[in-house]
Parts: sequence; C-alpha cells; structure tokens
Amino acid sequence: MRALGKGSLASAIKVVLDIAWVILWVAAGGVALGIVAYLGLIVAIQTGALDPALFAEGENSVHVGPVTVETRNDEGLALHVVAPALLSATVAIGGALIILLRLKRLFKSFTSGEPFSRDNASHLRVIWITMLVMELSRYAIAAAVWIFITVVGQPDATTINVEAPVNFMTWCAIFVLIVLAEVFREGARLKEEQELTI
Repeated sequence: MRALGKGSLASAIKVVLDIAWVILWVAAGGVALGIVAYLGLIVAIQTGALDPALFAEGENSVHVGPVTVETRNDEGLALHVVAPALLSATVAIGGALIILLRLKRLFKSFTSGEPFSRDNASHLRVIWITMLVMELSRYAIAAAVWIFITVVGQPDATTINVEAPVNFMTWCAIFVLIVLAEVFREGARLKEEQELTI
C-alpha cells in the first residue's frame, strides 16, 4: 500500500481524523454544557435557590489533569474544585481540536501527493506550539490550584492533591515536531527553487 496519494495510507488516516474530529466536537459540546451547568449551579446556590447540601453526599474521587480531589465522608465533593477540572478539560479539548484540524489539512495534502509545501511546515509549527501551550497550561493550572490551597486551605473532609510531573514523551514529541517543521520548510524551499530553475 502506498504511503502518499489517493487510496494510500495517508488517505485512510485522513478518514480516521475526520471521525475523530466529529467525536471531539461532541466532547467539546459536553464540556460547554458542563460549564453552563456549573455556572448555573453557582448562581442558584449564591441566590439561595438551591441548598448546597444537595450536592454534598457520598464519597468521591475525581482526577482531571494535574489535580486529584478526594472526599472522605458525607461532606461530598466541594463545588469549587470543579472549576480546575473544567478548565483542564477545556484546554485539552481546545488544543486537541486545533491539532486535529492541522493534521486533517496536513494529511489532505499528503493525499494529494504534495507533502513538501510551506503550508505543511506551518501546520507542523502550529501543532508543536499548541502542544507546548497545552503542556505549560497543565503546569499553570497545577500552580494556581496549589496557590489556592495554600491561601484558602483545603475544604473540610476533602483532600486535593496537585501533581504536574514533567512528561518527557510530550516534550520529545514537541522537539521532534520542531525539527520536522523545519525539514518541511526547507523541503518546500528546495522544491520552489527547483521549479524556478526548470
């Protein structure tokens, strides 16, 4: 099976990316609904329309991004710890949508049989920048939650653990993409020079 062109491996991967694109948009809609519901609950509790005790039953353990929240008794999961979870999900899905959009465009050009173009170098550049922002955002969210806990303290009967270990695989992928972006940029330049020479 050919790697590039119509009916190639690149075209099969493009189909998979199209399916993933739809699934990610559904997930983005779910996160958006979660944010609206969360804000609605906060407003309802602040105005007295809802009793906060309704949301404080049972034991819970939630792990999103760099933050893990555990409740040990009937106090339940404190609502304010949902905010970093929603923020982490928003960053993850938003970044994934940007990366997937650029990958779709990249594999579209691979399917057309023109891998070395300035657009492809730009797509790779946007992908590694997005990955960098996502990784730095993970550290920033962890730091913000840690500062919040230090200043305000942990809610009663709730333990909030903040961990943001360095992900060497992500950093390696970022560095590889930086190099690939430059390779594609140089390949596009050489191709343009060759076409001008001919």
